[in-house]
Amino acid sequence: MLCRRLPLFFSCICLLAVLMAREAIFLLGNKHVISKKGESNNQVFPSTDDYDGADEGQTVVPLYSHNPSTVHGELVTRFSDRSKYLRAKCAEFRGHLPHRLRVWLPQAMYYSQKYNILGCLIAKAGVTTWKVHLNRMMGHSGNMESADDIKAIVINVRNPIDRLVSAYKDKFYNGQPRIPSERVQKFFQKALKLLGRPWQRGTVTSISFREFLQYVIKESKYGLEGMNCHWRPVHTVCQPCTTKYKYIVKLETIEEDLALIKEELAISEMNVTLKMNVNNKSRTSDDYFKGLPVDLLAGVRRLYEYDFTLFDYVIPDYLENTHLKKKHLHNRIYF
Repeated sequence: MLCRRLPLFFSCICLLAVLMAREAIFLLGNKHVISKKGESNNQVFPSTDDYDGADEGQTVVPLYSHNPSTVHGELVTRFSDRSKYLRAKCAEFRGHLPHRLRVWLPQAMYYSQKYNILGCLIAKAGVTTWKVHLNRMMGHSGNMESADDIKAIVINVRNPIDRLVSAYKDKFYNGQPRIPSERVQKFFQKALKLLGRPWQRGTVTSISFREFLQYVIKESKYGLEGMNCHWRPVHTVCQPCTTKYKYIVKLETIEEDLALIKEELAISEMNVTLKMNVNNKSRTSDDYFKGLPVDLLAGVRRLYEYDFTLFDYVIPDYLENTHLKKKHLHNRIYF
């Protein structure tokens, strides 16, 4: 509890034991371990237990130039601009950070001793791909006495809209009626309970996207710290305003972002073209939000607003004007 209340850098002494143990557990117990045969022919053997939701056809922001002599400089500028933007947005709080920006999730922290890299890895934002890379960074023994000694701190993020849709498609079968498998039963069971719907193991069931969002918002009202990590807001996981992230990796530009990290940190094990669990995309993420009630959209905006603003994602129009629509509906009803 004490560590949870302190900023990441001031709680690093408490974190060190957690991070060291977490790396050991991760490397020994993770289901994405690469065999010797896989290492020799550059093959990867992923688990199907989780999926990044890196949709095929997803919008990718290209580099300004494709000239090899200037690409490196543009990537360096990109990361610098992202970090500066985040610091500027955090500075607007003038030292009075909301509570939700001071909580964090220790289980999201991963550390590579070999490369001295600390990462806050976000579910549904490319985390499976990151874990494969970390499996390849087989660390050596050693001690860390201060987070200031860490060579680089990395965070991976994604547009909140795409992340929500990805979680829905993965954990709730994209709304298709099915008998929930062992992998996702816990998600259905908890969601149906909060939605006031009956749950019976072994029966066909489905949850609409509207119900999924209702569940997410209801879950958040019991405390952000207790939200499922697959849709828990990023700003409540990684303390973005109190941690000096050198690399803010966006799923939308992950291949280019990883290319620079691999070069600057000399990570030989990293395959920048690796994309785990790429999914064919038949609908855009925005399509899922069409026709939803204003109150529900307003709740989504409130919950993820800091994720949009801190990481420079554009709030879509259907969320941007929800407060105005709510006021208009109120006037129509009562006047």
